[in-house]
Amino acid sequence: MGKYTKAAAAVAAALAVAATCMAQTPEQEKAWAVDRARAAADAQAKAERLARERAARKADPMAWVGTLDPMSGGGWEFRTVANDGAWAAYSSTHQLKRSGQVVSVWLRQEYAEPQVGSSGPYLSAVEKTQYDCKKQQTRDLLVIYYPINNIQGAAQTEEGDARSTPWNAIVPGTREEMYFLWACSLGH
Repeated sequence: MGKYTKAAAAVAAALAVAATCMAQTPEQEKAWAVDRARAAADAQAKAERLARERAARKADPMAWVGTLDPMSGGGWEFRTVANDGAWAAYSSTHQLKRSGQVVSVWLRQEYAEPQVGSSGPYLSAVEKTQYDCKKQQTRDLLVIYYPINNIQGAAQTEEGDARSTPWNAIVPGTREEMYFLWACSLGH
């Protein structure tokens, strides 16, 4: 045998031994099949439970809102809920500031299912938001994300600089427009 043929034979023998070592025994194969079946059943049960929860929230969105803490001690007032019960919106007049045409307020969003943000999943978020009532624009100066509803759990914060945070237009018919109209009606 040539030098390269011997090397190829050695590699082939090593691969054959490795393949034999990696083969499943019948017992392992059965155990893995049971694990796969259990995982599939768990996933199916989770999907069915989620579908039932979504249907119940859609049928009565306010029932889910009733499970949330209104946190009225912090000045939070319920504003609205999504038609399908996916989220609820609150606002607070605590720490409200008005400087000319610009109003700064705190807003709170509660979600029925985890949302995915740059800091990880969250169920609750509060925002310190500014509205320019004359130019009909908005910007978030601070957003705090919480992993548990009712602003509970380890908070993750994203803060913007008022000098460099851009303003955004208010889109008609959105939740943002509802907040804008509420905030700009205050303090006149």
